[in-house]
Amino acid sequence: MAAFPSPEWAALFKNAINENPAYAQAAAAWEGDLMFEVLADSQAAKGPGIYLDLSHGQCKDARFISDPATVSPEFVFRATRENWQKVMRKELDPVKAFLNGTIKMSGNPAKIMRFIGAAKELLETAGSVPTDS
Repeated sequence: MAAFPSPEWAALFKNAINENPAYAQAAAAWEGDLMFEVLADSQAAKGPGIYLDLSHGQCKDARFISDPATVSPEFVFRATRENWQKVMRKELDPVKAFLNGTIKMSGNPAKIMRFIGAAKELLETAGSVPTDS
């Protein structure tokens, strides 16, 4: 088990993505990068996150980012630490959270809608990673 977000969690997440055949199929035509960002709070003033470099159903890179200003991914999914933890514990449906604004996104909405199945699989895969709360 690893804390979210952390370098250890990023490594576990990369493995989980690459072992998920449903994600591989849903993201076969996807190429790009994104970040799951924790909104700044008392534990982290700069809003840490997990950066992902994704290519055709595989995760080429997953790493912990302590300062989101150091990367500029195509998409950023942002939520509070509490809401990310709820997603990880499967107490919060990631698709509903995305649609109702609990998880906010920046990036091209038309592209993400073309790959909503891949985004759903990615968020559900995040929930499958053994995570300390």
